[in-house]
Amino acid sequence: METSEMPALRWRTRIRLNHYICILATCLALTSCLSTVKGEKHKHFWYGSTPFEKRQTLEAYKRDTIPAIEKFLTRISQAGAGELIFDGGTEESRCGEDDSGYDYWSPNISGKPIDVNEVIKAGDEFLVPAGFTKKTKRQHENGDVRLFWLNKKDGGYVTAIVSPKSHTGTYYISGCRPSDGSATPSPSPTPTGKLPDAPDSPYKTADPTSTSSE
Repeated sequence: METSEMPALRWRTRIRLNHYICILATCLALTSCLSTVKGEKHKHFWYGSTPFEKRQTLEAYKRDTIPAIEKFLTRISQAGAGELIFDGGTEESRCGEDDSGYDYWSPNISGKPIDVNEVIKAGDEFLVPAGFTKKTKRQHENGDVRLFWLNKKDGGYVTAIVSPKSHTGTYYISGCRPSDGSATPSPSPTPTGKLPDAPDSPYKTADPTSTSSE
């Protein structure tokens, strides 16, 4: 391996580790990852409070909710995170009683570090109207800030970490949802390339692996 490739490899490895830690930290912050409700044993906290059969379907989640999350990602990219890196692919798995439901997992998504207030504003603009709660914020001693938006009704969440010295990372899952049996296609990964800078943004997009000239 070339010496010049080592910093980028360490950077991507740290991003993946941070996302796994973020999921664990979120579980601990909410006291427990498991609860038991009528008709749904061992229900994860991100499954939602609505009875399974009445939740937004997986197809509707892809059609109506993911576009809002994609706008959230686009705004983060335009605010200075630059071209976002998608580490791995999306995943769908069976869940719920008798494996009758489906859940959708995004890849780990990351870019350059930006002002945490830009991430909060993007969440307020795009995630809250899409059914997510106001953000939960946790500040760490090393300067990292974790943000979390939960869909309490239908399930699922979006989480983000802003690590000022290394990256901004995001991740989202749908929670366990019924399917309506339609052939709704999976959403295309977004954004896949460098995005135009927002006209009123003080930040400029750049390669997440590049070194700032400032």
